[in-house]
Parts: sequence; structure tokens; C-alpha cells
Amino acid sequence: MPPHHSGQDQHRSTSDYGDFAGIVSDDLSSLLSQLYRNHFGKMVAVLMYHTGIKDIAAAEDIVQEAFAIASDKWQKNVPDQPGAWLYKTIRNIAYNGLKKEQRKQVLEDDYIDSDTQPTDDQDVLRVLFACLQPAFPPKVQLVIVLRYVCGLRVKRIAALLASNEDNISKILYRWRAQHTSESFVLTETTQNPDEQKIRMAIKILYVMFTEGYQLSEDGHLADEALCEDALSLLQEMMKMGIVANGEVKALYALLLYNLARADSRTNQLDELTVLAEQDRTCWNQEMIAVANHYLLHSQKESSAPSAYQLEAAIAYKHTLAVSFEETDWHGIARLYEKLVLANPSPFTKLSQAAALYFGGDEAGAIKILNQLNANPFFQNYHLIHCFWAKIYHDKNANENAMNRYKKALTCQINAFEKKFIEKEIETLSNLR
Repeated sequence: MPPHHSGQDQHRSTSDYGDFAGIVSDDLSSLLSQLYRNHFGKMVAVLMYHTGIKDIAAAEDIVQEAFAIASDKWQKNVPDQPGAWLYKTIRNIAYNGLKKEQRKQVLEDDYIDSDTQPTDDQDVLRVLFACLQPAFPPKVQLVIVLRYVCGLRVKRIAALLASNEDNISKILYRWRAQHTSESFVLTETTQNPDEQKIRMAIKILYVMFTEGYQLSEDGHLADEALCEDALSLLQEMMKMGIVANGEVKALYALLLYNLARADSRTNQLDELTVLAEQDRTCWNQEMIAVANHYLLHSQKESSAPSAYQLEAAIAYKHTLAVSFEETDWHGIARLYEKLVLANPSPFTKLSQAAALYFGGDEAGAIKILNQLNANPFFQNYHLIHCFWAKIYHDKNANENAMNRYKKALTCQINAFEKKFIEKEIETLSNLR
């Protein structure tokens, strides 16, 4: 096994070795980046469950070494099965290290002929549960999962969590240093994870999907692989019989409902579309049917509605409506009322206010909005200003509406939101 790196080297390795060491073509760099994103976590799982390596830092370093070898050797010829090549290479590096053989053997041609990778989502799920250690704050646990389960690089994690790369590197360095000294032994099985870890796993998978579900600059999913990772790990939890009061199936249903409607969030002009204007004919009805199935089964497994079930039920009601006007806003408002009790988040309250407003209860909606106005955070939250602008516009108080939209422009927003708000301001200006 390769010797442990010094603290300085460990800190460097969390930065992912830049462009895989060496100068490579754009096409090869893109291929390596994609393979790294899709297989890093699985490769770490392979090493720790199939070679006897118990040190996550050593496992990560072996994976990094395999990619460095690939970036050199593949400049002449990319193998037909690059993923299988990498899995074979990491096994050979580990074997040579464990047997104290010459490291140069991993470069010989006979090691390139490789079979399929011996890993599955159950291995990755073990790594997920092992990374969820209550002694660490939730944010640290999330960073560790994004790194070692999802295979995201430091730069990507920093962007997702609105942090800087140095902070993320320090989190990974401290975590790795502790588990290098204590030996990160993954004794956790997926058969009997404790309740606290299950709850945290479900929460983190929700966050993973949500981050991947954001709109990218081209109007598509910000990270489709992140969404797929969350769904596949939930599937594995269901295969292993993890029920969690129906929450696993409920979250799976909720994510499918969201994914089924993802393409309607922008129009053909790559403009953000509000729910009232979305093309419902492009909603994936097959995916919605599968979500319905899992929502029903989650309800049978639970003793009381969970927050995820309530969110999924709200999504279900949206998919039932053939138009925005025919949406059961009263039913959705009642579900949000229950959800506020289960999850008293101010964002949930804002959604409740929207359901009340579109259901005709303007007074109830404004009462909630006034309560939220007392929260300093919402003074710089664009959605509440857009909501007020909508209310003013419906009352023909266009000057007030325009002022609210202008306030929304001063908040932190993405390019799609900025373009949408500017278009609304232009429309109001033309009404003067």
C-alpha cells in the first residue's frame, strides 16, 4: 500500500490534481472529467470493499494515481472500455502496494485488458452511510458525501454550497487527516443502519437532487448525474428494505415528480416560465405514473404523513391539473398547512402563501407575507419581491409592482431569473 502523504500532500490531493497531471487534449480531458465524476465514489468503494484497504485517504490516492496514468497513456490510444480499464488499474495498483511489488508493473500492457467493474450501488450506499457521522455538522457530512459518494471535485462542491474552494479543501483535509490516523474502517452495513443515519441519508439525497436540479446556463439540469445518483441510491435503499416510515419511497416519488416536469421550466426562447405558463404536455406522464405508485406505497408504510409525503402529495396534485386554473389550490393550501407543522420553514410558509393566493384567499396570503417581511433574510430574497409584484400587478398598482421587481433585481439571482424579471419590468413600463 502506498505510504500516507504528509499533511501538505493530503491538502493538495483534495484539490483533485488539477487537470489529471500533464497536458491532455480537450477531448481527453472531457472524457477523464466525465469518468472521474461518474466513477470516483464507486472506485473508492471498490478499493475499500474488495482489496482490504481500510484507509479512505489511501484509497483516494490510488484512484488519483489511476487517473494520472490514464491521462498519460490515453494520449496515444483510448481503450475501448475506459471505465473498465480504470477499475482494473486501481485494483492492480492496490494489489502491487499490498504485496510490496514494483509499482511499474501497473503500466504493463497485460493490465490494460480488463473486465467490468466489481461494484454496485450497495457498495456506494455503504460508503454513504459510513460518511454520515453524527459527530460532524450536517454541512461537513454533505461535503464528504458529495466528494466520496458523488465524486464531485472541490471546485464543484464549493460552487454548489456557495462556499470557496479553500474552505471545502480544509473540510476534506481535516476529515481525511482524522480518518487517516484512526483508520476509516467501513463496518457499517446497509442492512441495519441506525435511524439517525437513515434520516440524514434521506436529507442529503434530497439536497443532492435539489442541487443537480437547478437550471444551468443552457437551461438544462445543472448536474443530471447528481439527480441520477440520488435516485439510484434511493432505489438501493428500497431494495435493502429500508422503509423509514415510508420516507424513502415518498422522497423517491417527490424527486420523480420534479424530474418529470423539469423540461417545462424554460420555453423555446430559453426563458424562465412561471407555472401558469408552463407547457404541461411535455410533462413525462410515465415518470409521473411511477411516482404515483411509490407515493401510494409510502402512505401504506407510514404511521403518519411525513414532510416528504406531504411535498410529494402537493406535487401529485399539480400533476393532476390539466391547467393552472384548474389546480386544486385549496387542497394544496391544506397540505402546506400540514407541511408547515411538520417542517416550520419560512420557505414552506412562502409556498403556503402562494397556494392561498392562487386559491382566492388574498388576505391569508398577505398575512403570511407580512410575517415573512419581519425576517431580515427575506428583505434580500427575490421570490418574495416577485410575489408582491404579482399581487400589485393584479391590483393594477403597476408602479408598486415595478418597484418590487427592481428590488428583486438587487438580490442574488441567476441569469434566467434576471432575464425574467427584466422582461416583467419592460411589460409594466409599456403599460404606463
